[in-house]
Amino acid sequence: MIAEEMDWIIKGTKEFVWEHLEEDFEEEAIEALHKAASELAYRKKYYDVCRDEIIYFPSVSRLILRADLTEEAERHYYDEQDEWPLEYTKALKTVVRKESAAQKDAAATDDEGGEDEEYMEKLATYVDL
Repeated sequence: MIAEEMDWIIKGTKEFVWEHLEEDFEEEAIEALHKAASELAYRKKYYDVCRDEIIYFPSVSRLILRADLTEEAERHYYDEQDEWPLEYTKALKTVVRKESAAQKDAAATDDEGGEDEEYMEKLATYVDL
């Protein structure tokens, strides 16, 4: 799940960085994001009794919007004194927001409501690795 979500986020971010900054998205940054996502994403699970399914969260997208992913990625980015580029954070959030807006439009037509993550957090358990 992490790899699939990271693929479209990284692809969109590379395009955004190239269009707006006219430079490449650093491989070191991509590697740091992958490490951070592996440590943080989908570490909790919640059983939805209405749908009779287990939901794993938080998603990579949610971690980007909350800035948890970029904070963790900064720890894996070069050395401790190196700061995570603010432009990368902006690019990541822009890509995720665009996709979230498109998903909300699709969900509105499907009559599918979004999960209340705050409620799920209270009832969730951690995933054992």
